[in-house]
Amino acid sequence: MKVVYWISLVLVVLTLAPSLLYWMLYLSTGEAIARARATNMFRWCVVVVLGTFNIWVFGRVFGAIRDIWFSAPPPPPPLPPVG
Repeated sequence: MKVVYWISLVLVVLTLAPSLLYWMLYLSTGEAIARARATNMFRWCVVVVLGTFNIWVFGRVFGAIRDIWFSAPPPPPPLPPVG
């Protein structure tokens, strides 16, 4: 699972960095295309974050289902007292 989180982190950085650069370009020049590109890159960043959150949640759900269906056997009963 850690690999998924590392890949997600890389993708977030790779989508958020151009978004910030285009946003600064929009603030300095006022061109509409720079704003459109900034918002599109930010939306892809949001998609990556929400997808990672879904993977995390469903990983926990499937783990709980697996633990319910394939649970460990109960411990042995205690031994009666001697004497």
